[in-house]
Amino acid sequence: MKIDLLNMGKEFKDKPCSTDSDCRFSAVGDYNSLYCVESKCRPLKKPGSSCTSPFDCSSYMFYGPLACSDSCKKGKECHNSVIEYTKFCCRGIPRERDCDITRPGGLSGCNTSQICELVGGKPKCVDRREKSWLLGMILSILGNILINIGINLMKRSYKQAYLNIVICYMPTMLLGEMVYALGKFSGYASYIFGNQSLLAGLSATGLVSNSIFAPIINDEIFTWKDGAAIILVFVGSTFIVSNTSRTHTIYTLCELLKMYFRRATVLWFAFIILVIIILFFFIKYIEVNSDWSLIDDPFQFMQTSQYFEADGIICKYFMVVAYVGLSSFIAAYSTLSAKSLGEIIDKTLGGDNQFKYFISYFFIITLTMCTIGQIYWLNRALKHFDALLVIPIFHIFWTMLSILTAGIYFQDFDNYSYKQLRNFIVGVFIIFCGSIFLGFRIVNKNAVESHLLYNQNENRNE
Repeated sequence: MKIDLLNMGKEFKDKPCSTDSDCRFSAVGDYNSLYCVESKCRPLKKPGSSCTSPFDCSSYMFYGPLACSDSCKKGKECHNSVIEYTKFCCRGIPRERDCDITRPGGLSGCNTSQICELVGGKPKCVDRREKSWLLGMILSILGNILINIGINLMKRSYKQAYLNIVICYMPTMLLGEMVYALGKFSGYASYIFGNQSLLAGLSATGLVSNSIFAPIINDEIFTWKDGAAIILVFVGSTFIVSNTSRTHTIYTLCELLKMYFRRATVLWFAFIILVIIILFFFIKYIEVNSDWSLIDDPFQFMQTSQYFEADGIICKYFMVVAYVGLSSFIAAYSTLSAKSLGEIIDKTLGGDNQFKYFISYFFIITLTMCTIGQIYWLNRALKHFDALLVIPIFHIFWTMLSILTAGIYFQDFDNYSYKQLRNFIVGVFIIFCGSIFLGFRIVNKNAVESHLLYNQNENRNE
């Protein structure tokens, strides 16, 4: 049957025509059908696909001879197992311009993030009014709350090894890791339904939950400066979220792999790896030359005559940034792997199984390893610093890195207007202002701890 259809398609190709119906051998047109272009039946390609002639492009009706003149963002086009290198790709019809509503999906001429709909009685390219991003937002918020509860429980484990849960005692660290993992699962699931740049900004909701759970679980003192920092970071994140796209393109595995080899992506990933290496060796050098050294640390060979006091400038001010920064840079990779895996699952649920390729499992392995790495270094930070300090700093680093990674890898910034870009920069600036207030918690760390110890002693005396 499939061979018969292919043979029929070959018979229709280059056949003279006046309308699309003259080129069809079935009642309904699809991506494999032929369409009438310049009075001949031809196969069409959606915007972003490689092309050798303007007649190849579904946007020919709008651009004419310029339809095949766009630079290929991904540099190559997937055709099952074959990767075809090309110079030009099909252009997409701009937003709110005429399209062909009788043709399916991208063959209408609209970009993949848009859809051809009737506006004022005329077919126009408009943004998809997707509601799946709402489910993604709910899963993201739930995940952020659970993650913060898990982090605070892990912090609690350094003071209380076991917790009485209903009828049994459970290791506090294990419970924290389980809650954290559940939150991560919810967060990763959210990437199936929305853009990475949108969902990354929603991690600000975790700051609000942290301001509640850190005092409850770890008896940490919540000051007005912490409140000011959280409000500013929340407002800044809201600015960023409100100006990101609420639609998302579903990619195949091949398309995801192609984007890894774009020059901007390679340079960005190389930068992240370089920073991870620098932070790692900086941390190990400080640890082995201070009281923070681990037992049987394999990096003892880095030990020198220089000694870093726990209350010194390096340990007190720089190490929290190093610990959280390392965790955040690793988390940027885990977030990208989660988003990529989400795209693969979304495509598979749509009927195109992507798990038949071995490389799909590479994303699962990367996601697992990066998640373990970020948990480990976040725990190292929690061992020496308050959760009310660690979590907001982690949020700032992770949010910015995730949004930048999404902007570079998924090219989320390509369709930003001037207003969106301006508000994005404003959001970043507001978040930076919030980070200034976090500096006061580092400066006043000893005072806060002394006040906490004083209150605990008072309670014992009573």
